Amino acid sequence: MQDRKTLLTEAFGSEVAEAFDQNLDEYQKLHFEAYKVKVASQRTNFLERSKIAAKVPSFWARSLQNCRQVAELIDAVDEDVFNHLSDVWIQHDDKDPRNWEITLTFDAKNPFFSNKTLTKKFSIEHPSSTTPAKPYDLEAPLYLLAPSKEDAIKWTSDEHNLVKKAPRPNLEDLEEFDEFDGAGSFFNLFSEDGEDKMGVGEALLEWFAHATEYAAGLSFLFENNDDELDEFDQGDLDDEDEDDEDDPEDLNAEIDLEQEEEDKSRPKKRSKKN
Repeated sequence: MQDRKTLLTEAFGSEVAEAFDQNLDEYQKLHFEAYKVKVASQRTNFLERSKIAAKVPSFWARSLQNCRQVAELIDAVDEDVFNHLSDVWIQHDDKDPRNWEITLTFDAKNPFFSNKTLTKKFSIEHPSSTTPAKPYDLEAPLYLLAPSKEDAIKWTSDEHNLVKKAPRPNLEDLEEFDEFDGAGSFFNLFSEDGEDKMGVGEALLEWFAHATEYAAGLSFLFENNDDELDEFDQGDLDDEDEDDEDDPEDLNAEIDLEQEEEDKSRPKKRSKKN
């Protein structure tokens, strides 16, 4: 795939392309700096939200399960452990907020693993590449970093090992999409590394920003309902198509009615008397 500079040159010529390329770099930098400010300014608000959420039983479990994108990553075997979830926090890197980590905190009664917290780190830097990510690019690919030994989940028993009960399927091995039967346990995430091809990071960031709305069941206020709208519009179009296919008998009936209306509107001729 050709880079941006090459495409600009083909479109505008080398001199103008250079100017546009610099202009786009500056815009990207401004957008990145605005994102840094946004992330930093939200921190206090989200900390306050966590304090309020602590007063609501199952706030975080309900919020996660009400988010369609995240719920697709949660298996039925995960439901019980999420009842012990007491807090969720996303911490962005101060220098580059594109790098961040999510930490889940569980109460002491959690029977599934001994960890009080589970942390997963996301980065724009490819783990095995020496080439740094493009500066200021907010659309840069996201990578899951391999967990350290300290971050590994310490399951209390095989019976409680949710990853063994519901492993992540290899999507590349599926011949048809219909064979896909869920993403396995949510906790597979904490042992994975490499490119985030499933878009887990993006889904979690979007969810975290609206955790209160999801917990309250207000996701309809901002979630994308294009699929539902498309179905509705298609249904309307189908109805219109059916209406356009006029039955010949109906068409004749309409003509007869129109003729009757014309006859009624005409003045009647007086009969001639002999």
